Amino acid sequence: MTGPALYLHLRALDLDLVPVQRPEHPDGCTVRVYGLEGLEPADRECTRLLIRANKAQLVALLASGSPAALAVRQEGNQDSNKHSREEAA
Repeated sequence: MTGPALYLHLRALDLDLVPVQRPEHPDGCTVRVYGLEGLEPADRECTRLLIRANKAQLVALLASGSPAALAVRQEGNQDSNKHSREEAA
């Protein structure tokens, strides 16, 4: 799975992803994920495994200022906002 595809999948699950600088980690960064507690236990574990397996791609996407990365993040935010509005209705 590519970083952008995983990011959009995670955002569709209504999860928020934030890169966090961690000098003690081998790559110097990790991804904090908010909203996992709202998933079913089996889905939560599968999601954690996907994130761990693709962490470098997610970090790169979240840290990048490239037009492609910005477009993916904007699309993920729009889809998440649409989902939240539908739940409120």
